Amino acid sequence: MGFQDCEYAEEGPTKTEQLEAQIAFLEARIEELEKPPELSPSFGPNTVFGTRRAASLPALSRGGTPRPAHSPIPYASASPTGSSSSFHGPEDIPRPELDALVLNFLQHSSQFGFFLHLERFTEAVMGRSGSRPSPALLHAVHLFAVHISGNDELVATFEARYLSRALRSAVDSLSSSSSNILHAIQAEVLLSQYFFRTTRILEGKYHLSAAISLVLSSGLHRIRSADASATRGFLGASSSFRAAGGSRAPAEDLEQIAAFWTVLTMNNCWTTADGSPSNIDYTSSAPDARIDSPWPIDVDHGDESDLPEVSIGTVVSFLSSSPDSEASLSALHAKAAILFEQASRLADSYHLNMNAAQLNAFNDSFRRMQALVEGFVQNLPSLDNGAGGVEYTREVFLIHALARVASIQLHNPFVHLENCDCNARGYALDAARAIVADLNAIPVSQFQFIDPIAGTIFMATAQVFIQELRRYRRVQETPNGFWDGDMSERELMDAVETVLATMNLFSPTCRLMESQLETMRQAYQSALGASHH
Repeated sequence: MGFQDCEYAEEGPTKTEQLEAQIAFLEARIEELEKPPELSPSFGPNTVFGTRRAASLPALSRGGTPRPAHSPIPYASASPTGSSSSFHGPEDIPRPELDALVLNFLQHSSQFGFFLHLERFTEAVMGRSGSRPSPALLHAVHLFAVHISGNDELVATFEARYLSRALRSAVDSLSSSSSNILHAIQAEVLLSQYFFRTTRILEGKYHLSAAISLVLSSGLHRIRSADASATRGFLGASSSFRAAGGSRAPAEDLEQIAAFWTVLTMNNCWTTADGSPSNIDYTSSAPDARIDSPWPIDVDHGDESDLPEVSIGTVVSFLSSSPDSEASLSALHAKAAILFEQASRLADSYHLNMNAAQLNAFNDSFRRMQALVEGFVQNLPSLDNGAGGVEYTREVFLIHALARVASIQLHNPFVHLENCDCNARGYALDAARAIVADLNAIPVSQFQFIDPIAGTIFMATAQVFIQELRRYRRVQETPNGFWDGDMSERELMDAVETVLATMNLFSPTCRLMESQLETMRQAYQSALGASHH
């Protein structure tokens, strides 16, 4: 199912109703977590990418189907006695050991949507300075710290316990008017990423929709808006901070702006990956839907003086090719995700029985989007910035790859057309080859972790070569068949195997990547077997 109940529109549920629905859902999940397994209703990770409507995004259509061997987290292992209650298990992880796990998580947290100032948060979470993080955020961080610890015994013993605690704190945070909004958003982002990584897609989408509800109801899409009527978030005076204007330290703007763009980027990536409607209608002409917040800058090293005094129509201006000077990696990541979403949705809108007017409008939009994607890619920073290190390389690679998959998605409906004057097949192949060339040029084995959406990017890339391999095999089986491709069979196989080898690096620590890798291995083996019949 999609989570359309969070559409940003004039009609439908209010923000309060949406948050109440989130709370009810979370309470039901906590109740299930604390029941013995045999009493739990079936709520597995089966509502996943495989359920998307047939017409949409073929390259991403099977990305999240979990392998049957993977059940949800084994709740019964939360205690040595087999009791599933998260509060009747062993003692908590000793504080020194937990602190070490938290520090390990924070080293990698940029890959999981962590947008708060890292140094200040580290000082606070370690109790050295500042106020302690909210319980919701603290418990979400503890959950993720255990989750990526690499210690199977710790995971088996404590992960379900910390998950239950994180969910309970999230309910309290959503239902409290005095909670720290930014911490509540950060907690929901981490929970969403956790569930996506563990192939529990429906739950991931629920927590993402909670984060979206919070950023919109708090007015984070209107920070520094040039529109005088946009200075008040939907939470109004009860908000724990002023959404725009007023007496707020400028440094807070950096985190609030980062929060908004992190959530928008996740929305664009994950709703596109499974074909559900976007939760933020930022192309609408409705003034309340317009995104005015300026592009994000680096929270840890940026300066609030780099932000514009006022800003308006940020995304609409970008999509209309209006020049802007913001080139921080976080801004480029947000822009790449917008292109990925917009190109995919445009391609999804194409159908064979369009009338002349519809076709003309589509062709105009198609040409504009193609030019926008090409111009964006041409102006991206190169991967080989020696001063940036592995962290820089990984982030720039993801930006390049997202933008190139936008091109693949844009051309996907037309790659099978023999006499297509748009050369869709060539564009898709060029984009996929560029991603593989990047993979061969960067130290992927040093990354350790990568944004969970990367598996979807890798699937889309591999499928381009697998489709081309199938085409090659069909030509070989046809008498007098002529191969018009510019890649040999061996080159196509090498490209697929490069992508699969990359996925294999991350699959041991990410269940979603493991599931997606299995799907692509099967597709590849099927393509290889096609010529042997």
